[in-house]
This record gives sequence, C-alpha cells and structure tokens, in this order.
Amino acid sequence: MNYLHIFLIFIQIILVSSSQLLLKSGVSRLNFDQPLLALLLSVITNWHILGGTIGFAVALSMWLYLLSQFDISFLYPFNTALTFMAVAVGGWIFFAENVSVSRIVGIILIMIGVVCIAKS
Repeated sequence: MNYLHIFLIFIQIILVSSSQLLLKSGVSRLNFDQPLLALLLSVITNWHILGGTIGFAVALSMWLYLLSQFDISFLYPFNTALTFMAVAVGGWIFFAENVSVSRIVGIILIMIGVVCIAKS
C-alpha cells in the first residue's frame, strides 16, 4: 500500500461521510406532507441533496478504483468502520445528535478493529 492509495482511501471516506451528512441536512429541510410532485421538485432543487448525490457518485468512482487495488476483505471493513465513525462525529457536530457513552465505546471498539485490519 503506497501513500497515494492511503490518500485515496481517506478521500473516499471523507466523500461518503460528507455525502451522508449533506443528505441528512437536505431531507431535514423537506416537507413530506406536500403532494408527491412538489416533494420531488423539492428534492431535485435541494442543493444539499444534489451535493450529497454528486459526492456519492465521485466516491463510487474512487471505490471502484480502490477495489481493483485491494482485497475487499481488507477495504470494505476498513472503509465502513471509518465512515461510520466520521458520520457519527459529523452528526454530533452538525446536527447536535446525542452521542451516548455506549456509542462512544462502540466507536472506540470499531477504531481498534480498524487498527487490526490495517495491520493485517
């Protein structure tokens, strides 16, 4: 694994995490009680949702490249665990979501798992 690969993995994780947070922000601004056509128009004109969707598209392109370079048994758990952690922290920072002690312990355990995967 070289520095470019490490960089791309972390950029991909940041893109996926940011996209999740943008989608959360976008849907929190929608009125789901309006007629379906108006709701669809609100979705396609919401820049948070559009940004999240574009971020996912770019992240998917990077993911496909990374899959060609690494074993999926390494890449998927590593990527998923770090994305989970980043989204939890982002939810706490940007949406004032409750981060309980048990959730923090879970995130720490996940990070220990990531270290074990990275060393394999």
